[in-house]
Amino acid sequence: MAEEKKVAAKPAAKPAAAKAPAKPATEKKPVAAKAPAKAAPKKESVPAKAVAAKPAVAAKPAATKAPAKAATPVKPAKVEKPKKEKGKAPYETNGEMTVIMIHGLQGCTKRQIATMTALGLKRIGDRKLHKDNGAIRGMVAIVSHLVKVEKD
Repeated sequence: MAEEKKVAAKPAAKPAAAKAPAKPATEKKPVAAKAPAKAAPKKESVPAKAVAAKPAVAAKPAATKAPAKAATPVKPAKVEKPKKEKGKAPYETNGEMTVIMIHGLQGCTKRQIATMTALGLKRIGDRKLHKDNGAIRGMVAIVSHLVKVEKD
């Protein structure tokens, strides 16, 4: 009863020949006319006399170009900077500088703490006299926010 189900018969597939009759090869399909492309905005026409009155650039002889090169301005000679001697600082020094610690080391990086120790500064207000050279200036640059420099 419930087992018996009516199965609907599927319609038979149409044979290929029945789909559409083949068109002979001699028939041509009509070609649809293409829409014209958008035209560029029209420019005002220039009279033919005005166009013809302009001189041609290519008509100049090659001999006229040679004097133009000679007429170019001469560049002034470069001024040479005096060369500094090796081992000399690029700034003038009197040989000494005092480094004063103005901020504490709490919250500083290990590198900054090591630099302050190398400068000999432990507490706020400590002062050290150092030679004014590139090594000390580099150390001061690393901890510039923690120290104050006085030149002697």
